[in-house]
Amino acid sequence: MHPPPRPARPTRGDVVSALILGAGTGALLTTTMAFAMSVPTSGSLALYIAAIALAVSAPVWLTGLCLLGGPVWWWLHRRGVRSPGAGAATGAVLTALAVAAVLLSCGDRLPQDLVGSPWAFCVGLVAIGGLIGLLTVAFAYRARA
Repeated sequence: MHPPPRPARPTRGDVVSALILGAGTGALLTTTMAFAMSVPTSGSLALYIAAIALAVSAPVWLTGLCLLGGPVWWWLHRRGVRSPGAGAATGAVLTALAVAAVLLSCGDRLPQDLVGSPWAFCVGLVAIGGLIGLLTVAFAYRARA
């Protein structure tokens, strides 16, 4: 038996739900990564770092999804590119560009005492961006029964 056909275009509710799912997932994964990476260098302050990471990362991921991901998603949708793999690649590339812009603008002012390796943190963010791209596209174009 064949699965039901995938919708040609997601509804507004699908898009909003996918954005909320992506921002929530990104915030939780970023918080977990910040906590895990700050425990060796910050000890008991890692809980505070995680709380701050959660408060800051949720609006940052949502803003990134809306300002960067949304227009690119629309452009890819118009060209018929709707696969979760393309979403993952797009999410990773856009996150890498955003992280590179932040790194270039911050320069030497990165707080290296909070996280032992800022570059590992950046690579983790790019991986999270790829996962968010995959989740948002897969959720928005999911098959409906």
